[in-house]
Amino acid sequence: MYNYGYRYGYRTTTNDIPDEVAVVLLIILGICILIGIVACILQIIGQWKVLSKANKPGWGAIIPIYNTYLLCQIAGINPWWILITVLSPFLGFIPILGALASFAISIYFSILLGVSVARSFGKSDGFAVGLILLPPVFYMILGLDNSKYEGAKPMNDLLFDNLNKTTSTTNTANTANTKSSGSKFCSECGNKIESGTKFCPNCGKKIK
Repeated sequence: MYNYGYRYGYRTTTNDIPDEVAVVLLIILGICILIGIVACILQIIGQWKVLSKANKPGWGAIIPIYNTYLLCQIAGINPWWILITVLSPFLGFIPILGALASFAISIYFSILLGVSVARSFGKSDGFAVGLILLPPVFYMILGLDNSKYEGAKPMNDLLFDNLNKTTSTTNTANTANTKSSGSKFCSECGNKIESGTKFCPNCGKKIK
């Protein structure tokens, strides 16, 4: 006969977090949230002052996306960049390449906006680095210092500047071809007008 002994006890697990560690983690989380709230408030105040300097509605700093639109206006940046940046995360469905493209777009727009805003207030590109990396602090500095808005001084836009040049070249070529052929086009709808016609057959506008 063999006697089998059984031991009863409680199973302990290493996944349990001690109360002291949990408290420390909660404190750290609370500090991070507090820092985030303070940073958000500082950036809103700074952008409010910056927009007011450029004769734009300061309250626009409170509204997401609209505040960026106003900054694009005073910096001379094409506001279509906002839509491009907002939609860029959807490129994530393309493995690796989509994520890299979205990240590159966001970084480029941040640089374009920061440099353009800094130059529009007479600041150096070094100051623009602060606007890009520490926007709450440097927008506060820009909003509260004695700098003045000098008008839009945008950084060279690799996308829209080249598109504008291409469009301008195409329009110039079309105008030259029109003049050489003697044809006329309606200034209202662009419809081709035969010589001697006084009104556009498409929209009815009087031809001068």
